[in-house]
Amino acid sequence: MSINNQTQAVLLLTTYFGKPMKDEPKPLSPTEWGRLAHWLKGQKILPETLLQQDPADVMAGWVDRTITPGRIRHLLDRAGALGLAAEKWARAGLWVLTRADPAYPARLKKRLGNDSPPVLFGCGRRNLLNLGGIAIIGSRHASEQDLAFTSCLGSEVARQGLSVVSGGARGVDEAAMLGALEREGTAVGVLSDSLLRVATSAKYRKALMAKDLVLVSPFNPDAGFDVGNAMARNKYIYCLADAAIVIAASKERGGTWNGAVENLKKGWVPLWVKSHQDPASGNSELVKRGAQWLTDTEPSALSVRDLMEPEDQPDSGLPYVLALDSSVSDGSVEYRPESGSVNLPAADKEALDSQRGYDLFLHRLKQLTAEAPATPEQLKSSDVSGAQLRDWLKRAVSEGHVRKLSKPVRYQREPQQDLFDDTDSASAGHGVAKS
Repeated sequence: MSINNQTQAVLLLTTYFGKPMKDEPKPLSPTEWGRLAHWLKGQKILPETLLQQDPADVMAGWVDRTITPGRIRHLLDRAGALGLAAEKWARAGLWVLTRADPAYPARLKKRLGNDSPPVLFGCGRRNLLNLGGIAIIGSRHASEQDLAFTSCLGSEVARQGLSVVSGGARGVDEAAMLGALEREGTAVGVLSDSLLRVATSAKYRKALMAKDLVLVSPFNPDAGFDVGNAMARNKYIYCLADAAIVIAASKERGGTWNGAVENLKKGWVPLWVKSHQDPASGNSELVKRGAQWLTDTEPSALSVRDLMEPEDQPDSGLPYVLALDSSVSDGSVEYRPESGSVNLPAADKEALDSQRGYDLFLHRLKQLTAEAPATPEQLKSSDVSGAQLRDWLKRAVSEGHVRKLSKPVRYQREPQQDLFDDTDSASAGHGVAKS
């Protein structure tokens, strides 16, 4: 396996590899790592230099009450524990991103700055982390009615071409994600614990194989449930999204409540809450604190893009939406104009728009060819050039999303793929790879 020196240094300094012994120095918190990383950058010192030289020499001039050269030295001496952990992660197909990686979610860095997690462990399709979406949040103990609403809402978000962002926990989180995935949409799951177990479970296997899902955690993939980690994870769900919907919250208690209140204070994304008949509910109190009621009673009546701030509405980079015309009995393909697009305030807008366009095309292409192959003639449109269509089809074939058939030429969704393959972003980040 191979982990570059920079990633190795960040992992050693910020990650638990097991339960610490009493009085043993703890890994740096995101805020602590942010302070140290900012200072190192100002001194033009790479993190890996701490592995190669005595930290006391490297940190000459550094003054901090909690981050001492002795603590740094102790954390860096855990190379053996890291090696064993990395072998396990590699066997499970996990990858690692640090804040220095190009594939690291830009929304986290923009909204959290030095408080963004120094490391993200994950599996699945990395570039989903940078596409935003709608966060759907709620209790683990939601009512059957709320769970049914949540499932329909997740499906509707997918139908409208956006990702669901949630926490992967049972209850509302799971219902939202599965609702989107069952509609062949995409989802981002930000886990507070047990990434290794969840990533290898049957529940999400199909979605991971189809590259419709990414699961990430800022905590050791082996970590069990911890209330503090669950609370800390909430901010990452909000900050990866463009808007958030709370299905059910208990007033003044619980992770859903605390995460929603923090988002209202920080103003990361617009917050909406499902209507609730009980005026004493947590939902009602959140509205009093600045959230907005989700007025439509049925998810199918929602325009999810209207929930976002205008500057956060995604521009697909396409003048069309690829869709099956349900009125055509032979299942032919039509293209419908897309309206209301706005420009993204991103430095890499051109590349991001191109990626969004391809992602939208790929999502619909996979749906259209799931049951029967489609010919190039069926996929043609006056709204997209033949060269662009050929390029995207060629890329989809090379990445294993669809299979090209001959006599005549047709395209069929590829039923089997490597579970953790991430070829559409393999060049990004520093993955944990098998040797």
